[in-house]
Formats: sequence, structure tokens, C-alpha cells
Amino acid sequence: MALTKATTALDATQEIAQGAVIEGATTSVADAYDAVLQIWWALTTGTAHTGTKVIVSHSTDITGDEDWAELCSIIFGVGTTNLENVTTNVTAGDTKLVCASTSGYTAGTRIFVEDANVFANSEWVFLTGITSNSSVTTMDGMTRSHTNTPVMNSVAGTVTPIAIPMATQRIRVIYDNSYDSDGSTVAIKSELVEVTAIS
Repeated sequence: MALTKATTALDATQEIAQGAVIEGATTSVADAYDAVLQIWWALTTGTAHTGTKVIVSHSTDITGDEDWAELCSIIFGVGTTNLENVTTNVTAGDTKLVCASTSGYTAGTRIFVEDANVFANSEWVFLTGITSNSSVTTMDGMTRSHTNTPVMNSVAGTVTPIAIPMATQRIRVIYDNSYDSDGSTVAIKSELVEVTAIS
């Protein structure tokens, strides 16, 4: 038996203002045998944050807005991020990010590297090593090049993958950054992986 899988960029990398509530893209999963939703997040200012709430909604109908219901809700992003400039340009494939301070950065955690030119080109990486007040090392090479001193954000991560019920017709994600009334802006990205055929 072979499975055909497809990955869809549901909500592209973007920054959500403090206090804002935004509706993500509505996507049909009516033809999927199976589907999993993945969400990435990061705090993008140095303000103490007590959490951002996401609500994953699903609809039992292929059209209209009457039949949306909450599949699950999650709180993430508790903490205070350390914003640290990368002091050299970064080339795609690099695994070393040079910086003046490594305070707040720990091997075995995920960080967010904010692109100074195009926010949507920012990316999440997993740290495997720290050279104190000199650099951090990533497990995988950077996907894209980053110039004009990109900024590392130390409080970042992913949400445990969310299984979408087979009977669901459509899904969307609501990002509620008003959960903390005076917290940080946040970066988010979400993708959907579907099993579209079985042969």
C-alpha cells in the first residue's frame, strides 16, 4: 500500500500585533483520508508574555459560516524572549549564527530567526550548541539567506501536531493575541499535511 501526501501552507509566516485577533485561511479537507495541522510560533518583542491562544475550528459543511465549531484551543508563548542581533550576514546552509550575547539561548531548544528585510522569509531552527557570548549552532542549515543583521528570538516553538477528524469538511485557525492584554507581538506559521490518495 502506498500513500500520496500533500503539504499545504495554510497561514504563511506573519507577525500578529499585540491585542489583535485574526482569522487564518479557510481550507477544505473534504477529500483527505487523513490530515494533520502543524503550527509554529515565536515571541517577537522583549515584553513579558503570558500566552497567545489559538482556536482550531472545523466545519461540518463545505460552504457557509453557520456550522463552524471549536476542534481544540491551545495556549502557547509564555515567557520573555531575548532579542539578539546576528552580527554577520547569514547564507542558506549556514549552521552557525554569530552574536554578541547568548543569554537566554539553550541547546536543545527551538528559536526564531527574524529576517530584517522580509518578515515572511523568517524561519525556525533547532539549537544544538552554544559558544558563550560568541555564537549558536543549529542542527540543520538555514533554509534562506538573511542580510542586514537578522534577529534571533529565544522564546519560540511548535504546537504538538493536531489530528483533523476524517469527517471534517473545512478547517481554519483563529489566532488570538489579546489573551495577554499587554504582552508581546508573535510570529506564527501553519501548515496542513493531508493523505490525498491510497494505492
